[in-house]
Amino acid sequence: MQPKIKTEMQAIREGLKCSNLEAVFATVHVVLTQGVFLTNYVLDLKSSNMVCGIIESLPSLVQFSYFLSPILVRRLKYRRPIAVFFFTAHRLAWLLLIALMYVDCSNRCKQVLLVLTLLGANCCAVIAGNAWFSWMTDLVPPAIRGSYYGRRNVYLGITSMTSLFIGTQLLTFFRRVDMARSGYTLCFSVAIASALFSARIMARQYEPKMKPVPKMSLVRLFQTVRHNRPLKDFIRFFIIWQFSMGISSAFFGVQMVRLLKMTPAQMGYQTLISSVAALVGSRFWGRAMDEIGERAVTLASGFLIAMHIWFWLPAREGFLQPIWVTSVLGGFSWAGFNIAVFSWLQRICGEEERQYTYGLLGAFAGPGFMLGSLAGGLLTTVVPETLFSINAFAVTHFHLVFVLSSVGRMLAIFWIAAKSMGYGRDHRTILRCLVDSALSLRR
Repeated sequence: MQPKIKTEMQAIREGLKCSNLEAVFATVHVVLTQGVFLTNYVLDLKSSNMVCGIIESLPSLVQFSYFLSPILVRRLKYRRPIAVFFFTAHRLAWLLLIALMYVDCSNRCKQVLLVLTLLGANCCAVIAGNAWFSWMTDLVPPAIRGSYYGRRNVYLGITSMTSLFIGTQLLTFFRRVDMARSGYTLCFSVAIASALFSARIMARQYEPKMKPVPKMSLVRLFQTVRHNRPLKDFIRFFIIWQFSMGISSAFFGVQMVRLLKMTPAQMGYQTLISSVAALVGSRFWGRAMDEIGERAVTLASGFLIAMHIWFWLPAREGFLQPIWVTSVLGGFSWAGFNIAVFSWLQRICGEEERQYTYGLLGAFAGPGFMLGSLAGGLLTTVVPETLFSINAFAVTHFHLVFVLSSVGRMLAIFWIAAKSMGYGRDHRTILRCLVDSALSLRR
């Protein structure tokens, strides 16, 4: 009896199911190794604000490695082995972070090893991510792409919230009984085990036949960008945006630990609230984007992101209500911004240079974020912690970087709003974008 031969559509269906399951286990690793857990880990090594800024900038700094992925894919003619190998290497790096806690050396030495480990891990993640993105673009049929990623995001959202809640509760418990090292070991070990299972699933996932990866020199790529005015303006906008993001990004978590005295569990609640708001926001902004376009959604959500920081500023130890309000606004707004920016960039890039353009965007915006992070680290190092007091409320250097970040983001949004009106049919102002986004939900 001859073995049953799968049709292309059957293979794709199985591949999509495989991808959902793989993503669930990969999400467990992401949740238990980033955000609350990494912030507390870094601070427990007595890291300075400058070191925190450097670590926060690493994912953006290594975006240049994006260009390595097309070269590897072109030579191997497959994306699956590249994605599996480099994702696994990225996730196994946390074995070294576990080992660092048991090594007898100074905190300064541990901080250097931590930065080098995360630098290599993030390089691997960028290479794998590019190959994976190309793979998934071919695997998911365009006709069901929206519904597929919509369901997938729900699965990942539930997984993320469950992992975050359990993990932060465990870490809080271990820290309370003065066994923080055991808490990190447990959380990171679960993350690594989950990542290995994720890699096993990914290795079995179907990969459609890929189109040849076009060769493109950097000279030609720069010429393409130079002659594509919308793309050139978008890159400039994103550099300003990322620089402004970098100024403050590392210090929300640092402030929560050092000044607001929040436990990992409380920090987990903050992230959970953002995640729930993002799930709600994804539906709202997705419908708005279908109605009014990605440019309008980018301007509206970007404006809210720039403004929501101001709701954070009044927070102090014992008064955390501003944190919860900001979490709702931030999660809701970022859901729209991430969708719309990605879609906008896809639209203005040609198909041939698209994957290289993403690398070029990262190559410019990554150093922008890094410089912002270093600037934030420098400011919070040389500027006194308390600038002045208003009654019992102390205005600190953290408030300074938060305000600078908000102003920079606002400038970026107004700049791209003015620039993009010159070459598009959509002439909505930011206020009109906000109103139309709200009305689109009713329609």
